Amino acid sequence: MKYNKRIIIDILILVIPVIIMIFLMPVLPEKVPIQWTFSGENKFVASRFIDKKYAFLLGLIPFVLYQIIKFKYGRK
Repeated sequence: MKYNKRIIIDILILVIPVIIMIFLMPVLPEKVPIQWTFSGENKFVASRFIDKKYAFLLGLIPFVLYQIIKFKYGRK
């Protein structure tokens, strides 16, 4: 049972952010900012962009981080 619960959690952490990104794709601008820098005039300015079609990959970040943390700290 514990093994099945882990698989369900893994799948949810992978699927939910990707589904959210798929629903957000139509409203995203053509270039999506991914890095912001602080300008000298008390404002943030976007310094790096990705195309809209690659933005769904940002939904994979929570899953990758979860897998790294699980691998590092899960073997006790």
